[in-house]
Amino acid sequence: MIAGPTTRVGRRPTGLLRHSLTRPALAGVAALALLMFACAAPLASRATNRGRARTQEGGYVRFPEQLRAAEVRSHDGMVVCGSPEAAQAGAAILAAGGNAVDAAVATAFALGSSEPVTSGIGGQIFILIYLKDGRSVAVDGSCVVPMLANPAELQAVRNAGDVRGYKSVAVPGTLAALAYALERYGTKSLAEVLAPAIDIAEFGFHMNTTELANVETYAPKLRRGGYLADTFLKDFTGYWPPDHVFCSGDLAATLRRIARLGPGEFYRGRIADEIEADMVRNGGYVRKADLVQVRAIERPPLRGSYRGLDIITFPYPGGGGSLLEMLNILESFPPELLRGESLDRLHLLLEAGRITLHDLMAPTVPLPLRDRDVSQKSRGAERARLIRFDRALRDREIGAAEPEPFFVIGTTQVSVADRAGNVVALTQTVGASLGAGVATPGLGFAYNDNLDAFNYTDPRSPFFLAPGKVPMTTLAPTIVLKNGKPFLAFGSAGSERIVPSMAVVLSAIADRGDDLRQAVATPRIIWGFAGVADTSEQGYLELAGEITPGRAAALEKQGFTRMYEQGFPARWIDLMVFGGTNALLIDPDTRTFVGVGDPRRQGVAVAPGPPE
Repeated sequence: MIAGPTTRVGRRPTGLLRHSLTRPALAGVAALALLMFACAAPLASRATNRGRARTQEGGYVRFPEQLRAAEVRSHDGMVVCGSPEAAQAGAAILAAGGNAVDAAVATAFALGSSEPVTSGIGGQIFILIYLKDGRSVAVDGSCVVPMLANPAELQAVRNAGDVRGYKSVAVPGTLAALAYALERYGTKSLAEVLAPAIDIAEFGFHMNTTELANVETYAPKLRRGGYLADTFLKDFTGYWPPDHVFCSGDLAATLRRIARLGPGEFYRGRIADEIEADMVRNGGYVRKADLVQVRAIERPPLRGSYRGLDIITFPYPGGGGSLLEMLNILESFPPELLRGESLDRLHLLLEAGRITLHDLMAPTVPLPLRDRDVSQKSRGAERARLIRFDRALRDREIGAAEPEPFFVIGTTQVSVADRAGNVVALTQTVGASLGAGVATPGLGFAYNDNLDAFNYTDPRSPFFLAPGKVPMTTLAPTIVLKNGKPFLAFGSAGSERIVPSMAVVLSAIADRGDDLRQAVATPRIIWGFAGVADTSEQGYLELAGEITPGRAAALEKQGFTRMYEQGFPARWIDLMVFGGTNALLIDPDTRTFVGVGDPRRQGVAVAPGPPE
């Protein structure tokens, strides 16, 4: 990836950091780098060989190059995520004898270093775990509304523009959840799983095209934050070239402190003191009194089914209930309808996503009880009866309540499995891309902006901001069982478009019999909001494969009058609205692990052993 000399930027390692790398430590770093290089080999090999074979088959050859997904196969486990460095870190942990939880935690930490636009210990995380003994658990690492948060003050900020900066920051939960999952279900130490993230932060990484596009789009927010601009922008204002190496000695130092002293250093120790001091200086609400109360919460997963497959997904405050609702609506129709290429199939996917979005944003029961309401088969069948194929439903036919939009849009998905039968699906976010756009100088990680996900004016709203509350999200890490055995682990990025993106992928596998690479790459038709400032709803169409301009025009005639039609080649920043569904599949006959990263966000799969 490097053409000629590269540059490094950010908070460079201090003298203390340089001297802390003893000779044994340097040897360990070199060994890890060699192992990570070995793990990367299957990715390149499989992407090239499988790509040539598959393009000769029907259907896939019609997909634009930007939707061509790489596939990796292995008998030794799999890691799929949005960054090659992070995927290699997780695969290295598997190769060193760690289980899927160890590898997923290492990957999540590494993403905070190599995909900081969407990840980091300043955000929140949902971890879904399936254990080899058949148990499953959901670990909730939600952000929490701080005690001092002031709705009236936040509404004034919103009236003046976007809610960003220090006032938008909720109490981070990612570190607590990762540390809990590791201690309870992992086998490695915190220091071991943090080591790759520390190395990436200190020695640098290359941003992919999607990440660079994100930085360019959100540059104005970075320039206001100052400290983060020193890392991500050239001379605080410009853009670095594609061969640039990004590094952060500050983040490496912070992670070292956590590795040495534990997560208590972040929530109760000196890091907590530094966070509070910075928040006080800049008008933020988070205090040490908020941080000391953070606990990861273990929840029972939400369960459902689709076409004979058992679905295990993340409960409230995650979006698993909405995923089950949309799948139940689709299952109310014959699989033949979703198997073929027809206008009716596209119509159904739009309406199912539209109904599900309405029910998410206009809940009829208190949010903690919502999953019980929307995930029932009978509820899906009832909502499915609304759909007609001669025209789009009118808003009042879907429901009387006015949907109330919220956004958690800077998200990334991790899917991991090991040879022993443990599987993890994990989704993490810092809110909008680069979160609040601010960070405490010297700590190296961006804060979330999740206070922007609340209503500030109506105490009767289920989304009204209150101390101790957590934001409702659409994050839905999911594990699918076939004949009682793990079959698929996946999730997505994409804010309110997460659920329809995932439903399209699962339907392609269950209804069409597509292989995983075909299912992830299939051009998407989904439903969502037009944007943060424009909360009207619209369809999103990738104009490729069966989604032709003629069918898009026919849908418009049926009443889907607002359509975002994405042609190809596309800007990478525009492809991101169609999600980022990083997935792995376990072939029940051969016990082969198949990994596919979503090409829309340049996801990658890495196996811990040689390619199959």
